[in-house]
Amino acid sequence: MRSLVSILLSLTSVQIMARDYSGHRYYGDGDIGLPNGSEVGTGIIIALVAIPIGYMILNLSNSKDGESNTFVGCLGVIFIGGGIIGLLPLLAWLCAIGNILLGIGLALFVVIGVIGWLTSKKK
Repeated sequence: MRSLVSILLSLTSVQIMARDYSGHRYYGDGDIGLPNGSEVGTGIIIALVAIPIGYMILNLSNSKDGESNTFVGCLGVIFIGGGIIGLLPLLAWLCAIGNILLGIGLALFVVIGVIGWLTSKKK
């Protein structure tokens, strides 16, 4: 009986949270704040171009006699940094996917733990 009451109370709280203060139903936001596919694709293309160019410029800044040109080396680092910044939309998606997988894993861990606890109590 106690578990039935707790289930019914939790269901009523879910219905209460689904409404806003004016009494209208709240359907949630469609935009979850992640970049769309074109932004991710553009960022990947920028990174695939900028990082190798920056790496080549960085390697060309060192001359054969051991002296290095600091301006050219700095330009190479700027290109590499721009390429890394271009990868940030992809990183946002990867972090969101990782968070979802972590949440699913945590939920499974809790469910398996509760099932294990209940089956060990019966023995």
